[in-house]
Amino acid sequence: MNNFKVFIFIFATLIAACTPTQRPLQNGQGYVVLPISKSQYRIEYYLKNAKLAETYWNTTAGQLCPDGFQVLYDKKFTLNFDMYVPIAGNNVNLGRQEFIQYGQVVCNGSASNTVMLTESKWKEFNQETRSVTPVSERWLTETLKVHVSHLPVLPVANPTFALEKDWGKPMKRDHRGADTLSIWVKGGDSWYPNYIGLIERNGCLHLVMILPGISAVMMEGFEKLAEQNKGLENLIAGGAIPAYFYPSPAGCTVQ
Repeated sequence: MNNFKVFIFIFATLIAACTPTQRPLQNGQGYVVLPISKSQYRIEYYLKNAKLAETYWNTTAGQLCPDGFQVLYDKKFTLNFDMYVPIAGNNVNLGRQEFIQYGQVVCNGSASNTVMLTESKWKEFNQETRSVTPVSERWLTETLKVHVSHLPVLPVANPTFALEKDWGKPMKRDHRGADTLSIWVKGGDSWYPNYIGLIERNGCLHLVMILPGISAVMMEGFEKLAEQNKGLENLIAGGAIPAYFYPSPAGCTVQ
């Protein structure tokens, strides 16, 4: 009987250890909360269990807003991964899924300081709220299949030269007066790659942008829009072209 009790204790301990808990992002699971304004926040919750992701998203919102909150929108994004395992001499695809529950809330009162906040340079034009709001670096890495952590730390002066050390020469470079637009293809998949662009103005970094999942057909239209870089900026900031972007602080000295 004692051995049975020990077995039950060990089994329960293992189950508890494998059960995710609501927490800040760690080892690929947990929440990221990005401040938008004094009372408005974007919440992203990463988890391998879809139902728990939704539950913990709401739990995080409740902890963030102890006086209650209003949900502006919430959605689920499914991440699909291929995992090939040799079975009976054949590689069998045992695909797996992970989930991101994400959305925005408005706190009815002051936000609690018990929830960790994350600052991010990256922004998007959000179709649900019809406004420009932040997104996390983690979101870009997971949804676009490309690591972007080195982009927000590019030097303001001659950033293209620095990025070429990592990615090589850009696939396209256009000079339009004081502006230079450089474009790389990174991440995504073979059918729908991401187009990553830098706009330099007088040699200084002006805008970094990622256009996700644009096909070769759409690229032709993008190139036409790129003929006027300022027009391209307005289209991205206004949501006409789905993109992630961040503007660089004005002013730099090119040696």
